[in-house]
Amino acid sequence: MSPSQPDKPLGLIAGSGALPLQVAKAQNGAVFVVALEGEADETLLQYPHIVSPIGRMKAAADALLDAGCAEMVIIGGIQRPNIEKLEFDEGGQWFLEQVMSGAHEGDDQLLKVIIAYFEMRGLTVCAAQDYLGDQTGKSGPQTGHDYVAHQSDIDRAIEVARVMGAQDIGQSVAVGRRLVLAVEGPEGTDGMLQRLRDLSPEFLGTADARSGVLAKLPKPQQDRRVDIPAIGQRTVELAAAAQLAGIVFEAGGTLFDDFEAVVALAENNGLFLLGLERQS
Repeated sequence: MSPSQPDKPLGLIAGSGALPLQVAKAQNGAVFVVALEGEADETLLQYPHIVSPIGRMKAAADALLDAGCAEMVIIGGIQRPNIEKLEFDEGGQWFLEQVMSGAHEGDDQLLKVIIAYFEMRGLTVCAAQDYLGDQTGKSGPQTGHDYVAHQSDIDRAIEVARVMGAQDIGQSVAVGRRLVLAVEGPEGTDGMLQRLRDLSPEFLGTADARSGVLAKLPKPQQDRRVDIPAIGQRTVELAAAAQLAGIVFEAGGTLFDDFEAVVALAENNGLFLLGLERQS
């Protein structure tokens, strides 16, 4: 339960992936779910809920308030929608007007507009990590595989990821032999890792000599209540399939679908998993 609102259900706007369900379980089911249509896992429908198209922001806020929610979390993957094809209610129309004003470009800015709408309606948007403290990663090496030999790629990947983040481009980059192999686009981190398989073999490692690093880090300016980096078991599987040597993340600033399972999977697949201290 949230310490500030112990008698009220937590509002949960849920996209895809395992993390929304993790939040619901952490609340012992004391949640009201706005399951985003076409995104949220059907297992969330066991809790009090509505299923809502992404453009119906007023309907979502109304449902959360009617359920007695005072605090809410926005979590889970959302495929970038085609705004021209969405159907908007009054809240969605307000969002669209803010976007069309031209003052809110990039994912980070769009998310800040979404937060502003729900808080304007009287809901407090909270960070998912406040409810999933044991799933935000630990500092230092988490597996027994060597990362020191890959330090130059780690440094380069961190440098590029932070520049990308400051420009609100993305959170993830893959670097090998100090070359930028791929940067995250609209398809997300997993899609980026799948693209690596199309590179010439000369840029990639092998199963016996892994090469390259995935860095997934928060954007320096982002509001950490929403869209902090998430790493799941699928991410590890794809990094291993791309013959990368390891993954770098920010300890305490990353959400894992199951941290211990991710660590075990990285260990078994020959990858290092390195948690960085948050940069002040």
